[in-house]
Amino acid sequence: MESMQIMTKLRTLLGSLLSVTLLSSQSLVVANPQPPSSNDIHPMYQKAEQELPKNYFVVYAITDRIARANGLDKKPWRIVVTSNYTVNAYASDTNLLTFEAGLMDQLEGNASALACAIAHEMGHHVKQHLGYGPAKQQEARLEEIEKLEREKLIAEQDAATQAALGAGFAAGAVQAGNRVGGTAGGILGAFGLLVGGAAQQDAQNIEQIKAEIEQEAEARYNQRLMEISQGHELEADELGYIYSVKAGFDPNGCVTVMDILGRMPGAQLKDGTHPAPETRSEKIKALMAKYPPETLKAEGQTLLKAKTTPLQYETFSYELEDGGTRSGLKILPITGTTTDDLRNYLQ
Repeated sequence: MESMQIMTKLRTLLGSLLSVTLLSSQSLVVANPQPPSSNDIHPMYQKAEQELPKNYFVVYAITDRIARANGLDKKPWRIVVTSNYTVNAYASDTNLLTFEAGLMDQLEGNASALACAIAHEMGHHVKQHLGYGPAKQQEARLEEIEKLEREKLIAEQDAATQAALGAGFAAGAVQAGNRVGGTAGGILGAFGLLVGGAAQQDAQNIEQIKAEIEQEAEARYNQRLMEISQGHELEADELGYIYSVKAGFDPNGCVTVMDILGRMPGAQLKDGTHPAPETRSEKIKALMAKYPPETLKAEGQTLLKAKTTPLQYETFSYELEDGGTRSGLKILPITGTTTDDLRNYLQ
């Protein structure tokens, strides 16, 4: 029964950690065409700037540049920009990047910071964290349950052994007291009863010991989940830096993102799903030394010069299982639409 209870607790905790917020309804409204700005934007992006709403245009242009500069243009990317004023972005489903309006607002005026945030979420998909994360968490849950059962079995065996030894010693002491008689016999008999009572008390305390073992197992499990999550965030941070800098953006944009996140309530807690922003910022600065920005930019420029056409895009909208809908922008792979690619085989 105890093992079933702890399994239920761990399943509930695992379920809460694996839940992904789905947007019930998000619509992409294409703005009326506007004349190109006076900022000499590259001609390849002028059409997108005219057709797309501002937030979608900047996210599209950045994602396109990151994809082409890092060889990530062989798969479609999907983008949703919400109206929720939450400072957040996240990866979900397959190649879906969601950006909350609050984050877009906080990063306003710093394309490099936004590029790092976008590259970070792309990194989660590239590393397949949405697939491997739950698998690692499930593995941790099963290992902790197995360890819990072993610890409880050992505790039960120890308690049974102690109780048996105590009862046997107590019975011998009582018998010896009866044989000796007098004051000495009374002392031996009383000691035997005392030892026997202590052994019974140890047996009664086994339930408390098992409850403490369960608490320790749950604490270990929580610790392992935190380590898995934080490890994934640091991996995505590294790719966020590499991808954005290869695309030509300022490497300090990643530091800016961490600075903004560090101002969020509770950001400095050390037991969350994300490492503290200060820790992440220091690791990004270390990455700048490990992967010099000049080298990364040169590598990215080589790919960008070889792929001078931006990726195509189209809007998407589909129904969710819960009855809502999701709409956004799909950035097509370098092969274009399925129909475009099919033409190569039908000629």
